[in-house]
Amino acid sequence: MAVESQRASTGTLADSRAAQPLLRYALVATAATLGISGACAAIVSGLSAFLVYQYTRARGIWGTAEPPDGAAEEVTFQSVEDNLNISGWFFASPQAQPAPAIVLCHGIWTGRRECLPLALRFLNAGYNVLCFDFRAHGLSGGRFISVGRNETNDVLGAVHYLSQRPEVDPTRIGVIGFSMGAAATIQAAARCQQIAAVVADSSYATFVDAARYSFKVVTRLPHYPLAPFAIAAAKWIVHIDANHLRPIDDIGRISPRPVLITHGTLDEIVPVRHAHTLFKAAQEPKELWIVPDAHHVEARDRDADMYFERIEAFLSDALSGRGAAVHSAAV
Repeated sequence: MAVESQRASTGTLADSRAAQPLLRYALVATAATLGISGACAAIVSGLSAFLVYQYTRARGIWGTAEPPDGAAEEVTFQSVEDNLNISGWFFASPQAQPAPAIVLCHGIWTGRRECLPLALRFLNAGYNVLCFDFRAHGLSGGRFISVGRNETNDVLGAVHYLSQRPEVDPTRIGVIGFSMGAAATIQAAARCQQIAAVVADSSYATFVDAARYSFKVVTRLPHYPLAPFAIAAAKWIVHIDANHLRPIDDIGRISPRPVLITHGTLDEIVPVRHAHTLFKAAQEPKELWIVPDAHHVEARDRDADMYFERIEAFLSDALSGRGAAVHSAAV
């Protein structure tokens, strides 16, 4: 029995020694796999953070166009809540005062000059006009762009500033927004009864859905796994939760003030279905204008005369004090 026990013990020891190299290989392989996975995660996380910083960092002055001599006054006002200095142009109406006013809100990475041609058209039509640089754009303060969240405070600051001007009838202020500016405009109108009418051109209904759609177009990189990491990075870089950027949750509170939603069918940044989603969520009075064969915010510049006539007709009625027409239109 002793011999048998000894042989058994010897066999067990031999098997154990034979298994040790396999165990070492398994441990090394596991560590290598974890190391590669960790390195990949670190690379993806770092790249995502870089993208967030690159696309939300402050921009300088966009464009070179200037208003005609004497047409505009350089103004500064403060955004609500955080009191950031916002820079813009005020165009005083040549018509009898006080007159209605229009606020023009540009899209991401541009500035007030994006809206200058439209500003001059409204000025010539007898409106006071304010176009400004959103935070982190042009001459305005701020370190980061928040794609509509904090820009909402800039729109509210603009409306408050206009309401204090003696040239402006504070009961007849309309706001027109483009892309990011459209999202901020919808959200601002939901909070501010002083906004009498809204035109939202190429707005997203929810930012996350629009980002999924356009991520590769904008960044030239695959959506997964970068986009989820980028959304997480935005929380600690810009201090915003992209999941909360949802104008669809706010647009229903604009009623009974009229809203016009317009969008191009070929929009490659925000799919046109977002316009239909917003229109469905909006309450009356509301109007939908879908522009065939138009890309992102393209209708405004492709046929400027047609665009202005359509937008001005809506705002003229909305700001007339007679009440807006209630209808839906798709062209």
